[in-house]
Amino acid sequence: MKTLLIFLLSVMVLLSKAQTPPKIEVTPVTDRLYVHTTFRTYGGELVPSNGIIAKTADGVVLVDTGWDVLTDQNQTEQLLQWVEQNLHQPVRLCIVTHFHDDRVGGIATLRRAGVRVVSTALTADKSEKAGFERPEGLLPNDTTLVVGKLPIRCIFPGEGHTADNMVVWFPTEKLLHGGCFVKSYAAMGLGNVADANLREWANSVRRLQRTIPKPRYVIPGHQEWDKTTSLEHTIRLLEMKK
Repeated sequence: MKTLLIFLLSVMVLLSKAQTPPKIEVTPVTDRLYVHTTFRTYGGELVPSNGIIAKTADGVVLVDTGWDVLTDQNQTEQLLQWVEQNLHQPVRLCIVTHFHDDRVGGIATLRRAGVRVVSTALTADKSEKAGFERPEGLLPNDTTLVVGKLPIRCIFPGEGHTADNMVVWFPTEKLLHGGCFVKSYAAMGLGNVADANLREWANSVRRLQRTIPKPRYVIPGHQEWDKTTSLEHTIRLLEMKK
């Protein structure tokens, strides 16, 4: 009886842990930019996903939502709460960089909060087909938005992780958010390549290096970002795949 009780208590603890949503992390990079990190279990492990919080004179801009799914929007809700409690500004805009759930999973929560969500037309189409709410597909392949005097350049570098992957460049801060187009210097592999163009990906990265030659910060879609060598490492991983 005692053994059974211990077993049942152990199961209850495990279930409680499984049902507890991960707590998001927010790390300052510059005076105006922060990395938001949310989580999802992938391949049996808790994997971090990186996005950007940009503080401007006219409110906050997010790059990518929390890593949520349609039935669980908790991390994007946490993200909005963090902004409210720490930056004391409204979130004006969210730019999503491709159609996978680690980028668009929290659109429904943002919409309910009155946040405008934008992407390229291709990302909008693919997000809708994947079952997510459709962002406004109004971004050209290379355009600069200015929000509260902060320039934000959205660039389609070419196909790679997906056919629609964009990167976001903050020229005044010299920060490049590569999304899943860029693998962390710590990555051991390419991760999810179900929608990847493995033939063109390395060429697209080289094209981006010519466009943005000397970023001070390079933020990959997942894992560590405290070094600037992630673009070069992405090319190495792709060359190993050949």
